[in-house]
Amino acid sequence: MRYVVIKNHVVNEANLIKLKENDRVLRLEEYIGNPVWQNWVYCIAKDTLKEGWIPRAYLKDMGDESTLLEDYSSRELDVSTGDIVSVKKTVNSWAYCIHEHNGEEGWVPLENLESINE
Repeated sequence: MRYVVIKNHVVNEANLIKLKENDRVLRLEEYIGNPVWQNWVYCIAKDTLKEGWIPRAYLKDMGDESTLLEDYSSRELDVSTGDIVSVKKTVNSWAYCIHEHNGEEGWVPLENLESINE
């Protein structure tokens, strides 16, 4: 589905984490705050020690650790009002998008997007 950006989103990649299916992570904290953004877990990758937020639905818990159920990257996408993106999937009020102009991919808050009726 195509969406138009209605609010700018500037990338925050201080904690970029990129993982493959079956990679192991240590869960550090559950997100507490805006109820729209529930079900995110802050994790640290066992192999690379990279840290970042991962959707709860991507994790299979095993004690204090989890394994990834599918490939995942926390990469966000810089977008400006009026940009057009294609949404590949939505998770926990975020959309994984492809920018139609430059082909870049990443996450954008769903509240920053509006569906284009075609």
